[in-house]
Amino acid sequence: MNLFWLYVLMSILTYVSRRAFLSLPDHWLSPRMRSGLSYIPVGIFAALIFPSLFASEQQWVFQPVPLVASAVCLLVMAFSKNVFLSFGVSLGLVVLVSVGIL
Repeated sequence: MNLFWLYVLMSILTYVSRRAFLSLPDHWLSPRMRSGLSYIPVGIFAALIFPSLFASEQQWVFQPVPLVASAVCLLVMAFSKNVFLSFGVSLGLVVLVSVGIL
């Protein structure tokens, strides 16, 4: 089987399985289940971010730039309630420090 078609079929399968879950009627899920499922995006986001902040080459590290950028991101998000602005400001901070401007 051609690798291209494998990617296409797996993409379609992934899309259909996720779309089917998103289109479930509201009455199928109890309020407790909906409440539990609402934490999944936060958990996935934390699982993606945590290793980049505290782990490098399978060792615990504490790098000041990502930690400060994360704190700035949280502060901007807390005051502005704008996710894109907070990510942009923290990414800009990391870029400015990496380039040597700050």
